[in-house]
Amino acid sequence: MKNLRSILPGPKSLSASVIFLTIVFSQVSAETILLKNGEKTYGTVIDQSTDTVTILKETKRQTLAKSQILKIIFKDIKDETELAKLFEAEKKKLNKDGKKPEKEEQLDTILLEQMIKENSYKAVQKRLALIEKYIDEQDSSWEEYISANRNPWEPVWKSAILPGWGLSTMKHENYARAYQIAIGLSFLVAIGGSQAATEQHNKAENRMSKILFEDPVTYAQIQGSGITGASVIVTKMQSDSISEYNSFKSKENQYETYSRTGLYMGVGLYLIQLAQSYFLGQKWATHNIIQTPSGEAVKEGFNFKSNYMPIAAGGASNLWEYRTDLRYVSSF
Repeated sequence: MKNLRSILPGPKSLSASVIFLTIVFSQVSAETILLKNGEKTYGTVIDQSTDTVTILKETKRQTLAKSQILKIIFKDIKDETELAKLFEAEKKKLNKDGKKPEKEEQLDTILLEQMIKENSYKAVQKRLALIEKYIDEQDSSWEEYISANRNPWEPVWKSAILPGWGLSTMKHENYARAYQIAIGLSFLVAIGGSQAATEQHNKAENRMSKILFEDPVTYAQIQGSGITGASVIVTKMQSDSISEYNSFKSKENQYETYSRTGLYMGVGLYLIQLAQSYFLGQKWATHNIIQTPSGEAVKEGFNFKSNYMPIAAGGASNLWEYRTDLRYVSSF
């Protein structure tokens, strides 16, 4: 990972390299392939064997038998007159068996091999440029992301400040969004439930205040009015008032339960995403590990190492010592 910056161009030079390669490939034309039956085809020669030639034609591979090929011309020729002249000139080189002289065939094979090497190199360069362009379009900060020094605790403190931030830093966008939505909804339920419980509590208190101070006066007036069945009416009103009060208290308890559940879920998810940020952060930061010439794995920065080792081997007694080393490691 450390050497990737030196292999791939940086973000500023990437677009320039892509443009340059695009211009180069637009100037490199396909080869013109004349066949012995008088037909012609165009393609980029990418491989050959003893009996066949493989060309790349419109991103598709095509294999041609060498016995069918009259001449491969390493440029794109569209002029029919020029093609006719070339065809006639090459046709005259064939013997009675329809073959070229051995030296001519050897020369064609050597030239073909050189062209294959050039085309293979250009194809790799083109594909690399396309890959770099694709990655750059998907995430313009990719080079900085893969080359930056990483601290395994960075995702943890970021997730502690803002849930999901640390996971997003490690490119775990799905986890980050899921935690943010779930924790957000949990705290919304907690806050909404608390507010609803408070509202029901106030209604219950107001209802109780009426039961204790206002309703007795109303009941006395009804009973003193001499209305038939006044006692039944008062009893019904008292029952309704108590029922209404109990309904408010029941809803208050229900909303409080919702509020506590939402709070517990929010806190639980918050702690879980912190733990996940820690464990994923350990793996995320492993690219900082450097291997010394002796094969020892260390990290950039301060490294502590403690060993319990023998002072000398053999003898009547075994002497051991506890040794602690502090080293600072830097890569350049």
